[in-house]
Amino acid sequence: MDRYEMGDIIDVACRAGKIILENGGETYRVEDTMRYVCKAFGINECDCYATPTTIIISAKHNGEVFSRMMRINTRGVDLYKVKLVNEFSRTIVNQPMTSVEAKAVLAEIDATPAYNLIISVAAAALGTASFTVIFGGGIMHFISGMLLGAILRSLLSYLSKIRLEYFTTNLLGGATAAAGGWVMGFSGILPDWWIVTLSAIMQMVPGLIFTNALRDSAAGDLVSGSSRGVEALSIVAALACGAGVALMLLARLEG
Repeated sequence: MDRYEMGDIIDVACRAGKIILENGGETYRVEDTMRYVCKAFGINECDCYATPTTIIISAKHNGEVFSRMMRINTRGVDLYKVKLVNEFSRTIVNQPMTSVEAKAVLAEIDATPAYNLIISVAAAALGTASFTVIFGGGIMHFISGMLLGAILRSLLSYLSKIRLEYFTTNLLGGATAAAGGWVMGFSGILPDWWIVTLSAIMQMVPGLIFTNALRDSAAGDLVSGSSRGVEALSIVAALACGAGVALMLLARLEG
């Protein structure tokens, strides 16, 4: 195995880890996957380090150390891609392939489209409407929740396409949820409009990020756990600020 092949192998390992991190995977899963990839190509001495924003790998072969770092610029949630990469890393241990073939498989996984807008909007509408039931709403809250949930998801999808920063995205999302519920209450459609607002906000609550933060911290990955925890808190703060500012402005207009 020459230096060029080593470079290709650690590049494959980094690409696999990057896809997992970008789509909501845990830190330990990223590191395990990178080790599986290296092992599949005959590299047994391998150290990996991952945080929500960076991947570093160092592999030793024939007394020479090779390293690679990748920066994670975008993060979202697509657990199907995480599943595919996880299966890929385990499969190549028993079914070897070249680094070129591995890169092609990872490129195909990375290009796998997420759910289309119609399905995403429909799921968000149903999810928001379901939360209105949990919060004690009636049939009008259910219908209004479907409408506001669909509008909010459409807005979030648009903001995601133009690559707006996640803090600004959640700020605008919180403001939209608050304003939508307030308008429905002000127009007399709903007596308890806050039920619809809270239900709409639930689709933006960073539950997966917070869960991963606890999982990483419990596993001893303190840097990753702290980073994810801060990210979750910043999203919650953005939602609260957006909703609070929108309601204060609307209250002034009403007064």
